[in-house]
Amino acid sequence: MSKRKKRTSQQPHPPSHTFFSLPAVRLLQEALRTFERTLLQQPAALSNVTLAKQVVGGLKPKLEELLQREDWELEIPLDGIEIQFLWTGMQMYLLELMGSGQQERLLPCFALCQQFRQLVEHIDQAQGRGF
Repeated sequence: MSKRKKRTSQQPHPPSHTFFSLPAVRLLQEALRTFERTLLQQPAALSNVTLAKQVVGGLKPKLEELLQREDWELEIPLDGIEIQFLWTGMQMYLLELMGSGQQERLLPCFALCQQFRQLVEHIDQAQGRGF
């Protein structure tokens, strides 16, 4: 493998862009709150808590900005770690919904979780990691 190709494959990938509906953004906010509650309740049990708090702190205004927009055609950049955190939050929120009996939110949450799983798989493949 040439040095140039090797160097290129190790460079960070540009942020991903995706569109979300209003209900999906609200679900993402709930998922992020669930993730944040876990961070606050069990910080010692988690590695990289400082990084996690920074990522969550950066995601909250992005999601709020999405809700405030009048033009839903505009994109919001999400990097790989933000997508991973949102996916993790969605999984945690899905488990919370399953336990709470909020059936009306289960299917949309599951669908959004699947969408994020595909994004994470794509990122992992692009970075040469298996899923």
